[in-house]
Amino acid sequence: MKKPLFACLALLCGMLLCACVPTLPHSSRYAALLDPLMNSGRTTSIDAPAGLPANFSEFKSRCQSVARSPEGAVKMYFDAVFCYLEPGRRTEASKMLRYIMHADAGWESSQRYVTFARRLKDPASHYIFRSFAAGTSPENGYRMSPENYSLVFSGTSQEADYVRVFLISSGSDSRRIVWVKQYQDGLWYVINNADTYLKVRDPASSRPDNSHDADYDNRR
Repeated sequence: MKKPLFACLALLCGMLLCACVPTLPHSSRYAALLDPLMNSGRTTSIDAPAGLPANFSEFKSRCQSVARSPEGAVKMYFDAVFCYLEPGRRTEASKMLRYIMHADAGWESSQRYVTFARRLKDPASHYIFRSFAAGTSPENGYRMSPENYSLVFSGTSQEADYVRVFLISSGSDSRRIVWVKQYQDGLWYVINNADTYLKVRDPASSRPDNSHDADYDNRR
């Protein structure tokens, strides 16, 4: 008599346990929740004129149509960045960045932007910015054409009075965030760009060759 009773109790406990434990989502979907980069990025070509703007006047004119969305503001920001990377265009590009970041005159000497300005001027750091272009990777040296590039967006998040735009950098394991805000003129502006100049993985070509050293065999 005891054995059937124990069997019934065991069956009942099993049913209660199954009812109490939540069912996990489908394995691939659950993995995507854990890994924010999995299946989350989409290469986006913003509706904008081809090539980089020739000067500040053209840049400002483009903003009137392109910066009507959070993603458009981010695209205009990177257009200004890529212009700045060319020494011959730096004077005009400085005005572009001041405009799209809604910054004050002399922003380059501001404590807030000191690291940003230093990396913009340092050719050895330019790959950080290029890593946001679709198709780049550490293996190809983050090679891209500033005159023809697309960004990889990974969603947006509406906050109190600004929007967080998520981007994929091919040199980072986590998403990067650009904060944008819409001002009274109806345009969106970048108000926090710190994630766009954080360090990423070095280009493969700049890594030291330790193939001759057995101590590095398990570090590749």
